[in-house]
Amino acid sequence: MKKIFATLGRILSSPILICVIVSVVVTLFAVWYGAVWTLVVALPLIYDYYVGHNIARLHDKLYKRYAWWRVIYGVWCALVFAVVVGVIVHMVLFKWTTPFIITFAVVLLFALWSELKNHTKVYEWIYGWVHAIIFATVVATIIQIYWFQMFVIPTGSMESTLMAGDYILVNKTAYGPRVPMTPLSFPFVHNTMPLNPEKESFTTAWSRDYRRLKGTSEVQRGDVVVFNYPEGDTVVMEMPAVSYYQLLRDTHFGSTESVRRKTIAENYTLAVRPLDKKENYIKRCVGMPGDRLTIVDGTVYHDGVAEDAIPNKQYYYTVLNRRTGSMSSPMILRDNELSMYADTSRYELRKASGVMMETLIPHLSSGDSARWTLDNFGEIWVPKAGESITLDDYNMAMYGRCIALYEGNDVVLRDGKVYINGTEASTYTFRQNYYFMMGDNRHGSLDSRFWGFVPEDHIVGKAAYVWMSVDQQTGEIRWDRMFTAIK
Repeated sequence: MKKIFATLGRILSSPILICVIVSVVVTLFAVWYGAVWTLVVALPLIYDYYVGHNIARLHDKLYKRYAWWRVIYGVWCALVFAVVVGVIVHMVLFKWTTPFIITFAVVLLFALWSELKNHTKVYEWIYGWVHAIIFATVVATIIQIYWFQMFVIPTGSMESTLMAGDYILVNKTAYGPRVPMTPLSFPFVHNTMPLNPEKESFTTAWSRDYRRLKGTSEVQRGDVVVFNYPEGDTVVMEMPAVSYYQLLRDTHFGSTESVRRKTIAENYTLAVRPLDKKENYIKRCVGMPGDRLTIVDGTVYHDGVAEDAIPNKQYYYTVLNRRTGSMSSPMILRDNELSMYADTSRYELRKASGVMMETLIPHLSSGDSARWTLDNFGEIWVPKAGESITLDDYNMAMYGRCIALYEGNDVVLRDGKVYINGTEASTYTFRQNYYFMMGDNRHGSLDSRFWGFVPEDHIVGKAAYVWMSVDQQTGEIRWDRMFTAIK
C-alpha cells in the first residue's frame, strides 16, 4: 500500500503532469477570454517554468558571473518588496492621508540596502511573505473578477429573502463576467481605499469599453441580481446613501435645477465614478426587456401576467379588526404569513403604502404618472435592444437618461424638439437591453420605481448562496441561514 501511495505521489507531483494541467487551464481561459494569441507567449513560459528551467538556469549563470545583473535583479526585488510592504505600512500607519510616494521611497531605500548590502534573515523572512501575498492576490483577484465574488447585504431592501448582515456568494459566470473597465484599481475593494472611505481606490488613467464574456445563461425574470447602481455615477460623499439626482429634484437646495446643482457643488464633496465602480445593489428582476409592466395593488404584472409567487416578499399592512373596529399600526407581513388574516369576516388587510410619491419615475408633477404609488404603478415599457420609441415629452422624461447617459449620446432639447448627437430626432432605437429591478421588501426598497431601468452593462452577477449571516443588531450568527440557496 505504501508503494502504491508513493507511486501515486510521484505521478501527481510530476512536473510534466503539472505543466499539462496548468497549460490546459490557461488555454481554456484564453479561449473563453477571446485572447488565444496570448498562448504563443504563455505556453512556452509555462513549459519552461515547470519542465525546461532554461530561464532559471540563465538567471543563475548571469547572477554568478556579472555584478551588473545582480544590481538589476536586486533593484527589481526591492521594487516588488517596496510595493507590497509599502502599501501595507502606508495603509496601517497613514490611512492614505499622505502621499504614498513618501512611504514607498522609504521602504524602497531599506529594500535596496538589504538587497545590495545586508541580506538579513528578517528581510528574507518578510520577503517570503511578500511572495505569498503576491501569489494569493493574483489568484484571488482572477477568481473575484471572472468567477465568484463575496458581498455583504447592507440594508433590508430584500427582506425577508435576504437579511441585512447576510454574506452572499455572487456567481459571475451565470450571465458572463465583465472584463474590467477600470483595470487600475486596488485589489479586493470596490471604490474606496481600506481605512479611508474618502480616498478613491482606482484611477481612470486607463479605461476600457464594456465587454462581457460568454456566460452559462442570461438574466431571467425572478432572478436575484447584483448590479451597479445606475444613478451612482455622481456621489455626494457626505450623503452616500442618497442619490445625487434625487437631491437635484429637491427644492430645498434651490428653485431651479441649475441653482440646486450649484448649491450642492459649493456645499458638499462630489465624487464621480466610472460604471464598474458605482455602488453594488441587489434586487429581484421583475421586468425583462420588451415587457409592458404594471403594478396593481402591489403585484407586478408583465404583459398582463402576474409575477410568480415569492414567499418571503413583504409589505407594510394595517389590519382592521371588523369586530372591534380597531386599526393596527403598520406592520410587516410576508406573503406566506397572510393566511393568519384570511378570515375576511373578522379582518381586513390594507397595504400601508398608498400615498403618491413625486420621486417615482418619470419624475413628472402632472399627468397620469404623477398619481402613481409604490403599489399602483405604470404601465411602462422596459427598453429592449433593437426596438424603437417615439420621442415626446413623456418618453424623454422616462427614457432620456437611458438615451443620454447609458447609451452615450449627446441629447439636447430645444424649441420643443429633440436633437441627438446634433441631429433632430423623432424616434430612438435602443442599443442595449434594460431590466426593471425591485426589492422583495416592497415598501422598504429604493429600486427601479425611483431611479429607473438597469442597463445590461451594469449587471454584475447572479446571487447564488448565503454562506454566512450575522445579525447586525446583536452580532449573533444566524446559523439557520448559512449555506442556503438564494431563490
